[in-house]
Amino acid sequence: MNIATIAANKISVNHTVYEAREFIKFSVPNGWDDVKTLTNKVLTYEGRDFTFGAWNSDENNCWFVRILDGPSFVAVIK
Repeated sequence: MNIATIAANKISVNHTVYEAREFIKFSVPNGWDDVKTLTNKVLTYEGRDFTFGAWNSDENNCWFVRILDGPSFVAVIK
């Protein structure tokens, strides 16, 4: 018998690159109720940090963005 478990703190994302920016798009099934908890968060994808960019209320999708050749909007608190 194979056993599967749900991974903690992981979500399914769609990664794209467009005009010197990278985007991570994912579903927010509860709309703004999900998005409002994410707006000040940082999403790390394959070692790169992304910040909140936008959300689409018609499709219930959220985008996080990272500039490829520019300043990072992420800082580490020590």
